[in-house]
Amino acid sequence: MDRDILHINKIIILPNMIEKVFGDRAYHAYSVSKIENYISLTKPRLLASVILSAVLGFVLPMSLSNTFLQLIYLLFGTALMGGGANALNQWMEQVPDSLMYRTKNRALPTGKLSANEALSFGIIISVVGFIVLWLGLNALTAGLGMLTLLSYILVYTPLKQKSVTNTWFGGITGALPPVMGWAAARGQLEWEVLPIFALLYFWQLPHFFAIAWMYRDDYKRGGFKMLSHYDKTGQKTAVHMFTNCLMLYAASLAIFLLNQGSLIYLAGASALGLVFFAVITLFYQESTQENARKVFLASIIYLPLMIGILVFDRFFI
Repeated sequence: MDRDILHINKIIILPNMIEKVFGDRAYHAYSVSKIENYISLTKPRLLASVILSAVLGFVLPMSLSNTFLQLIYLLFGTALMGGGANALNQWMEQVPDSLMYRTKNRALPTGKLSANEALSFGIIISVVGFIVLWLGLNALTAGLGMLTLLSYILVYTPLKQKSVTNTWFGGITGALPPVMGWAAARGQLEWEVLPIFALLYFWQLPHFFAIAWMYRDDYKRGGFKMLSHYDKTGQKTAVHMFTNCLMLYAASLAIFLLNQGSLIYLAGASALGLVFFAVITLFYQESTQENARKVFLASIIYLPLMIGILVFDRFFI
């Protein structure tokens, strides 16, 4: 009861006190800071890649019957559900986040937002996003959005503290947004979407293996089970990076073989795959934090360039 009263006082009384004591300018600064903290819960950089991959899934199968308004609904609904999932993830991980150097300054560990505020925010925007996808597009897209959210917060998030397999299960969740985009454009799922799903899935694994190696001590401090904890030399991590990079190239090749990309696309995809493979080779030769960071940077360059090539090829070739 006392904690609830304190929470209500924080929400209602504190802003009024700031406005009365310090004036409009201080109240405005407080409001802006509060909004920024809520936005940080959505993990904007991660959310951007989710939205981008959903757009890819939409534009590849789109036809003249699709409208720009459908794309807007997809963007808005995906952003809200993705942001809600990230907010709920931070609500669930607020204790381990407070123990890790890379996350201890987030809004929840620092007390800039309360747990109730984060939980309420995450639920509200997730529900609104679900409604937008359902009413603006179709039930299939909304259902896939809900599947993505629930698998993220009910499977991947708790699994991170129980098993190293969390990375592989999390990859499934992260590969669903382009499937949502496909459902938004077509109103149904077709087997041609599988290479796009595979592309996103196998891209994520080297990406997250690199992050896990860079912050292996931090993850251990937070109680997360990562492959890097059981790999003193980095060779296991490098082998998994290699394997999934090869599967990533196979997925990009399948897109071409299914007539979803031209020879120009194939050349671009092959060049990106070769560069990615070369950077992973550096990590295999010397498993340092610097080389892990190079793999990480190569991965975040790879995805937008690959999506850009696919979109360019779809509309201009």
